[in-house]
Amino acid sequence: MKILRLIPVLLVMLSCSITKTNNADKGESKLKIGYNENIETIALIYNLSESGDYHFNEIVGPRGVLAKELTLQFEEFKNHEAVKKLNKLLDDGFVDMYDIILSLYNTPLPEFKQYAKYPSIYYENDGLSAEETQSRFDDFNESVIQFYIDAKLNERLKNDFTGLYKKLMDEVQSVAPTEKFIDAAEEYYGIQRDSYEIIVSAFSYNGIGKAQLISSEEGTNAISLVTSNHLVESDSINLNDLNSFVIGYDDEKYFQEIGLHELIHTFYQEALKESKENIRLINELEYLFTDSLKNDMLNQGYTDWRTCFEEHLVRIGEIKIAERLGKKEFGSQYRKECIDKRGFIYFELIETLFKEYENNHSTYKNIGEFVPELVSKLKVKVPNTR
Repeated sequence: MKILRLIPVLLVMLSCSITKTNNADKGESKLKIGYNENIETIALIYNLSESGDYHFNEIVGPRGVLAKELTLQFEEFKNHEAVKKLNKLLDDGFVDMYDIILSLYNTPLPEFKQYAKYPSIYYENDGLSAEETQSRFDDFNESVIQFYIDAKLNERLKNDFTGLYKKLMDEVQSVAPTEKFIDAAEEYYGIQRDSYEIIVSAFSYNGIGKAQLISSEEGTNAISLVTSNHLVESDSINLNDLNSFVIGYDDEKYFQEIGLHELIHTFYQEALKESKENIRLINELEYLFTDSLKNDMLNQGYTDWRTCFEEHLVRIGEIKIAERLGKKEFGSQYRKECIDKRGFIYFELIETLFKEYENNHSTYKNIGEFVPELVSKLKVKVPNTR
């Protein structure tokens, strides 16, 4: 399998134990915010595995202080079959170092039945058919169910850690977006999903953001996993005194850059990841990926031109949506940061070209229809002189 690259420093559809809103069919919000038992369970298994050993011991810290403290309470399960099988999946390259988001392709524990196929990259294993690969995942998922039962996670999450999750959600609610963010994003991109979910976590290693679009017979859910900010998290955790530490979810700028940023990525799923024609066109712009730009992007964990291109578009979207929500100061500051500090050298040019999309929604009904035109205009504005 092609190993998915994980940058630990920077770095759902399912029932959350705590949610902000739900049930769009009844006229309520499509946005849900809360923790998820599948994520908490699989994160704990990862923490007990070789992956956890690496994250907790090899990355300069303190990092993942709360996750480590919670994991210590389950140390007796370090040799559980689920942990052993995960170590084997890691060693054989079936999963990434912290691939906890795969648990969202399964129904809520304890059933944990996979209801949608994993992304195609997970089935690209040398010498194994897709069916054989799926069998390996099925075997692991069965062990996850047993781990959930053996560790009594349902009881512990809902009883022992009630106060902790209330504290976590209190922090989140102080910075969480409202339904207006979804409305603005859907209007701007011309795309609607059946539901949106931002998942937060106590058990996950922090500093990670991940976006996923999962489709099934019941609809399409856009998901953003946001772990806590390692720069804000307290470097000492006393679970017996919840007022003595900060989890790391009360930083609005961080939540914007990780949670909302990742959610915006899902609006580009079809245009940038599924359209073979758009991928071909974007690849033709690879001459724009200069050596200096490569260095600036690599420092942020972006290793190729297509990712760099998408990051330009997503960051512009963050500003456009923020401005529509009246946060012009954020837009101005973030634009300056992206250009001056993060090296997004085509930011201003692409933002200018976006005006055609914004002023011609009768021509471009969604962002995907504009991508070919955007590429064409970039070729004219910055021609290949090599």
